[in-house]
Amino acid sequence: MKRRHLFEWEDQAWLPVVFRNFITDHLRYFLTRKVRGPVNRAIAGHLKSVLIKTGGKQIIDLCAGAGGPLLEVQRILSEDMDEPVEVLLTDLYPNVEAFRRREVEGGGAIKARYDSISAFDVPLGLSGLRTLFTALHHFEPEGARQLLADAAHKRQPIAVFELLERTPRMFILTGLFSLWQSFALTPVVGRLTLQRFLLTYVIPIAPAIFLWDGLVSVLRTYSPEELREMADSVGAEDYDWEVGRIYVSGPCGVLLPTIFLIGCPQIAAPLGVDAVSPDEVGCAA
Repeated sequence: MKRRHLFEWEDQAWLPVVFRNFITDHLRYFLTRKVRGPVNRAIAGHLKSVLIKTGGKQIIDLCAGAGGPLLEVQRILSEDMDEPVEVLLTDLYPNVEAFRRREVEGGGAIKARYDSISAFDVPLGLSGLRTLFTALHHFEPEGARQLLADAAHKRQPIAVFELLERTPRMFILTGLFSLWQSFALTPVVGRLTLQRFLLTYVIPIAPAIFLWDGLVSVLRTYSPEELREMADSVGAEDYDWEVGRIYVSGPCGVLLPTIFLIGCPQIAAPLGVDAVSPDEVGCAA
């Protein structure tokens, strides 16, 4: 399928917060359920590899929405993989209510910035492993390249995970699942306010917006080959990139893909130590 960067509601600054929060709350629920188990651990394993190589102790989640799967990933890193790490949630349009819930649920390991943070120019004071979960497709190629370049030129590692794939099969599955989740799971996704109830079950505008954005997200998703080409065009010296796929068995045994791009600066060898070979400084987990 050809990539098409069509209109997406969530990208619009004027979108009322009730609809934006509906989308981000449902996306977090979807990501949390879909990436648990093997994929959650695979993601944590990739992040651990980069954290060890760079000596990092903090994850800076960009375009965090409602928090994505990072609560569980952080727990796996800290408790199961003996790699304690703190998470800072950021977004251009922060979901304040969701951020507050994630901070409480994280027990001090999850914190949030409630001011607007652009992924194009992350403040120098926010140092750590940058992550994006199902967010890179929101950017057109030049914007995505700018986002990657900001991390590379500021010598910060970055890990991008897209839990979609641009295929007809994923287009159909996403449409069906978006409709089912909107109507069946809204009572357990986020907080069911009167306004959310009315806009879901009486005048179903929120499910229609969620369905549209889900289908467009599939059409916008970058292939591994496109991600590799984009990363190579950044032109940062002494910075390595890795691209790949993770598959996990979903409902009814359906294989669900996660495409990832990981970049990290090469670590210079200390004085008096032989130079490190390129294989030893790559991002491969």
